[in-house]
Amino acid sequence: MPFMPRESSLETGGARAPLREDAPRDPGWPHRRGPNHDAVSAETELAESWPPQGPPVLWMREIGVGYSGFVAVEDCVFTQSQSLSEQMILCLDADNGEEIWRRRYDWPHDPAGMYPGPRATPTWYGGCVYYAGPKGRVGCLDAVDGRPIWQVNVNDKFGGRGTDFGYCCSPTIEDDLVVMPVGGRGASMVALDAFDGTTVWQSGDEPASYCSAIPITVAGRRHVVGFLQNAIGLFDLKTGRIAWQEKCSQGYDEHASAPLYEEPFLMVASPFRKGAECYRLEAGAAEDTPSLKVESQWFSRQMSHDTASGVVCEGHVYGFDLRDVQAKAHRPSRGTFKCMELATGKVVWESELPGHSTVLLADGKLYLFNDQGELILARASPSGYEELARTEVFSGEICWTAPALHRGRLYLRSPSKAACIYVGKPENLGKKQREEAVATSQLPRTRRFDLLAFVGGERPYAQDQPDLPELTRWYSYSILGVLAPAALLGMLTGLIVRTRRPTAGNFAGRIAFWIAAFLLGALGTSIYNRIAGPFVFTWPVCLAVAHQVAINAVAWSSKAPRPRGARWLPLVAMVLFIAVCIIYFVVCRKLNHAVMWIFLMGFLPSWAVAMPGAYRMRLPGRPLRDFLWAAASFTLFYWSATVVMWVNMAVR
Repeated sequence: MPFMPRESSLETGGARAPLREDAPRDPGWPHRRGPNHDAVSAETELAESWPPQGPPVLWMREIGVGYSGFVAVEDCVFTQSQSLSEQMILCLDADNGEEIWRRRYDWPHDPAGMYPGPRATPTWYGGCVYYAGPKGRVGCLDAVDGRPIWQVNVNDKFGGRGTDFGYCCSPTIEDDLVVMPVGGRGASMVALDAFDGTTVWQSGDEPASYCSAIPITVAGRRHVVGFLQNAIGLFDLKTGRIAWQEKCSQGYDEHASAPLYEEPFLMVASPFRKGAECYRLEAGAAEDTPSLKVESQWFSRQMSHDTASGVVCEGHVYGFDLRDVQAKAHRPSRGTFKCMELATGKVVWESELPGHSTVLLADGKLYLFNDQGELILARASPSGYEELARTEVFSGEICWTAPALHRGRLYLRSPSKAACIYVGKPENLGKKQREEAVATSQLPRTRRFDLLAFVGGERPYAQDQPDLPELTRWYSYSILGVLAPAALLGMLTGLIVRTRRPTAGNFAGRIAFWIAAFLLGALGTSIYNRIAGPFVFTWPVCLAVAHQVAINAVAWSSKAPRPRGARWLPLVAMVLFIAVCIIYFVVCRKLNHAVMWIFLMGFLPSWAVAMPGAYRMRLPGRPLRDFLWAAASFTLFYWSATVVMWVNMAVR
């Protein structure tokens, strides 16, 4: 479907809202990638280096959770965030971080998930603030007081596809049009009227992804680039006509980094180590209708992007080549920062020092903000990597949000905090602010415990559903590498105790079996990942053991006559079971293993074996009997959870 024209009815039923006539003519940093959508600032008078204690921090504050960046206009900055009860737009004082207004627009998104909160960055245009929420809700607010003007859910209206992890595209606004990838059939890209949210045009059939539309000028005509799920395309800004489109992948794929453009070259870098491709865009030969001539200039495996976008400066691309199969939420991502010729794809230099960094260019310098929360100042030069200064701003969090630059101030965001760092020349900072500011070295530090070192390994695609061979491997290690050794240890303990107290041997052996099964389940992942090849996961054994022990406690306490204190045993066992589930949930979250949460769904089906086993365990027995019942119960628990996982993925 090529495109659809403007519709006649209002989207929200509100009156047409004129853009403010008193809106600033110098918009500062109005879009997530700056005034020209390229992460380049025209600001000068910026410091050539920073003192050893770091640049001045004008303010830092807790801001709620999310990955939205800042836009800055005159004395205000705007961002999106999330609390326990709402998603909201925040307007803060640019100089001191104090809240001017906030506006709720939705309920919290994925509050217990891996990436809670909004991801898109708001956009300032003509005195209004435009936002996009993870569920596809797009809206417009008055920038002065946050008054709602219009809103529409683009996913619902256009049948959005391709953004299952949450809508991330920031509104792109030009010529009174709000242009956004949506991914519906006949609505791959849509343009809304900036005044009232009505549809101006919709075009294309490709599913969307997580990359905002990028406006570019080709042969004197304005277009927007759509980096979609499986295609890259150019849409005419005024009409929505598809000027060019080309397939770039098949099946599920995700694109979040911005395409880079310096006429006539357009470079797109894909994630998952798929490399980058550069296209040459020129005016076509047709005279009656606008046309484009597009040719592939080069393809290279030397530049793959995921969450961090690069920047172009004088014919050179500066960006991070991600060598992990995807960015990691529990540790710094591995790769190399590179300088590459845009026209040829030739790597000019590379460095391991910056880390996984998003890039902003200003005054001939690169401002690199890496995922460890470090801010780096480097020279923008093809001669080699020249680091001018480095300082740590945030600690204990993985930072993926791109910075914004306005009036010599960098606005930075971690998943929970925001900071304003002054990077201008020291003499240009006011006396009062200079006296009240603190150096970055004085900021509080929080160190992360390296859980990955404890686990001993990781899955390449932590968010992907494990396949049958992988699940079978985990199951085999759980039975043969955890429960079987625990049974042997239990029998050995029983034999040793029986030599001293014959009547207590079996009981001691059974207690030893359950303790050993839990501990080996907890440590088995670490042990076997260090001695085995592919990733091994034995923590579900801990869940199953804690669950079975709680049921055993209920069964044992019901035995007549009731021993003293037996009534408290089930309560204690249930509290411990719930604690194990919570710890499992939290640790998996910190390790980016959200898919492992599905094992919390296997308890109820396992009752078919766990309950009879518990009441048989009231009777005299040996650890071997416990092992057989535990193995049967674990088998039902484990594979029931995986069936739930497969059904859930099939439904999605």
